[in-house]
Amino acid sequence: MAEMEQDEAALAAKFEAEHAAEIAAERDKKFQLTGATAEELAAQDAVATAAAAAEAAAAKKKEEERLSPIQKINRMTVGERVKLAFLGNKEERAILIRDGSRVVFSAVLGSPKLTDQEVETIASMKNVQEGVLRELARNRKFTKSYVVVKNLVNNPRCPLDLGLQFLKNLTPKDLKELSMNKSVSETIRKLALKSFKEKTTPAGKKPE
Repeated sequence: MAEMEQDEAALAAKFEAEHAAEIAAERDKKFQLTGATAEELAAQDAVATAAAAAEAAAAKKKEEERLSPIQKINRMTVGERVKLAFLGNKEERAILIRDGSRVVFSAVLGSPKLTDQEVETIASMKNVQEGVLRELARNRKFTKSYVVVKNLVNNPRCPLDLGLQFLKNLTPKDLKELSMNKSVSETIRKLALKSFKEKTTPAGKKPE
């Protein structure tokens, strides 16, 4: 059996070699049945349609693979972006947290995949909506982290009421640094300096 298959393969190779020029000349010629019946033509059309659909799907997939994450997300509906916020990767969440749709950035903050490090980064982001920082501040799970609180207060995008709320939680060292942070409001800087002096002044002595 194996010997027979080898002989057949050798004959096929010989035929191909002898007709190489003809094969090359007609390499793009599509298959076509001579004297095909209506049934055979319908079957052929179905195969061609399926092949074209598969080719289109492969081309679309290849194109999507070339797209950047932002380009892919740009083509999605709100529902698809919400799903991606829960199931996507770190890079995709970093983009979606800046989405103009509240339901999308809320989905990012609600994702079980969101890490503590990502939350710390979000708290310091200057290119997110105010609503993102307010949601962070309302969530005790996030504000248990001192780094998150410090990043919020030092973030110029942080609403003043939130900055004042968390100011008291900072250490003297961070209060002093905050008082010199010119990117935050003057009110925050002044109150940070005042709190620093109060916390570092010995008991019984008035702050300078």
